[in-house]
Amino acid sequence: MGKIKYRLLHITHDLQIGGLQQVIVNLCKYTDRSQFDISVLCLRKRGIYAEDVERLGIPVYLLTQKKKGVDYFSFLKVSQFLRAENIDIIHSHNTQPLIDGVLAALLDRRIKTIIHTDHARSFPDKKRYMFAEWLLSHFVNKMVGVSEHTSENLIKYEKIVPGKVITIYNGVDPRQFNVQLNRENFLKELGVDPNGPVVGLGVRLTAQKGITYLLKAMPIILKAFPDLSLVIAGEGELETDLKNESRGLGISKNVFFLGPRLDMPLLLKVFDLYVLPSVWEGLPMVLLEAMAAGCPIVATNVGGNSIAIRHGVNGILVPQQNPAALANSIVDLLSNSTLMDKYSQSSLDIFEKTFSAEIMAQKYQKLYMRMI
Repeated sequence: MGKIKYRLLHITHDLQIGGLQQVIVNLCKYTDRSQFDISVLCLRKRGIYAEDVERLGIPVYLLTQKKKGVDYFSFLKVSQFLRAENIDIIHSHNTQPLIDGVLAALLDRRIKTIIHTDHARSFPDKKRYMFAEWLLSHFVNKMVGVSEHTSENLIKYEKIVPGKVITIYNGVDPRQFNVQLNRENFLKELGVDPNGPVVGLGVRLTAQKGITYLLKAMPIILKAFPDLSLVIAGEGELETDLKNESRGLGISKNVFFLGPRLDMPLLLKVFDLYVLPSVWEGLPMVLLEAMAAGCPIVATNVGGNSIAIRHGVNGILVPQQNPAALANSIVDLLSNSTLMDKYSQSSLDIFEKTFSAEIMAQKYQKLYMRMI
């Protein structure tokens, strides 16, 4: 008799650019295909990462969309999909996929296992979301937080039974950072001065990421490093506001908004320093990517940032919403090349031991098999 293969379905809003979506891509890459037949179901749209998943030979499906308004009965379509694809294990990612996945599974008694990952958000969340997750958690085998902070929030705010909550850190594929490039030429192509220090980040341009505090820190930083460039990759609802703020602060010639990028491994190779000024976080993929690329890091001490960035070991942690603290730490680090080299090597060492995509996938695999 042949080895049993379980049919595993990831349910997500989409496979657009984002940390949650990268986790799904990495799980698809590193989950043992001899044990699992994997597929992905997108509830809203496919997204640019869908092609990456399909290149692995893993199908990506899009739920049939209602033409107008919110589809409160989309779980019925998900249930039909589960039956048609003979799914054994559901792995949902964030709130709506959890709701649709659990309700669909309750209509399809064949489902053996439901795993849910909370990829972090600001708590307390909307009451109806927290109540829904508390209620649906009774039908889930395990609720996964991507950091201890996220797991603690699930227990504290949503009253999830502690024994049902575990923590599995996010993981990044290190192979994508084994890239070579001509730094000077690449920066010139971006319109960035290759002769000065380059500080950068790649995030969604939202209030959560605290970019306004980094912009406010720039006048102080530029006094010490007048030729410094701040490179910001990403898009979001605050893009226009942040560009206007940059002009208002008189720093626009030193700040470069690149828009969404699919070449972050290349950008990380040209950053002298990675800065993440977030107001709240779970365990951000961008920090793990910066570590995998060997970047020294300055980040705010929020959420799971301190899991990845160990203050004084591989980076500096500063208080949130504090431009002066950000500026002083950035200036101090850029002024100390020996310390930057130390943090760079320490980031690589910590990443390899704790945050690779392969380690993450192995932990999820063990969880699937334990719960089946």
